[in-house]
Amino acid sequence: MTKQEIKKAIENGENVWYPKNRTIKQIDLKNTHPIFNGYQIDIMIEDENGWHTEFYGIKDLYKTKAEAEHYLHHANVTRTEQLPFVNWEEFLEKKAIHFIDNKGIDFVLCITDNKIKLKVFFMVSKTWDLTEENFYKAYDECVRLFKEEV
Repeated sequence: MTKQEIKKAIENGENVWYPKNRTIKQIDLKNTHPIFNGYQIDIMIEDENGWHTEFYGIKDLYKTKAEAEHYLHHANVTRTEQLPFVNWEEFLEKKAIHFIDNKGIDFVLCITDNKIKLKVFFMVSKTWDLTEENFYKAYDECVRLFKEEV
């Protein structure tokens, strides 16, 4: 909501909605004494514990319950996937890289017994001799698996 919309809602004694922690809270601006300071609303509330103040930032308030629910369920939906990038020298130093594909399967590309091994759930799925050329082949296989290219 904008500052003007908040001021108008306070003047009209309307309700606003506040999504937090997987719930939607209705904020009554009619039967409370809201104080608007330009960036948040302070509301004095009396309950079984006595009087206390609740603070609500205007960026977190919505005109309707539907808008608040939409925010609650759909805001900040992200998925970031990244295959760790290492070159040959870094791989020799680190001895392993770990990644998870889109299906949630764990993979480890590691050095063991002078071999490069691509392991799935700690089961060996492919093995190459420990050479720079084979590292790049193994890494290509990791990219293919990461992207789920068949």
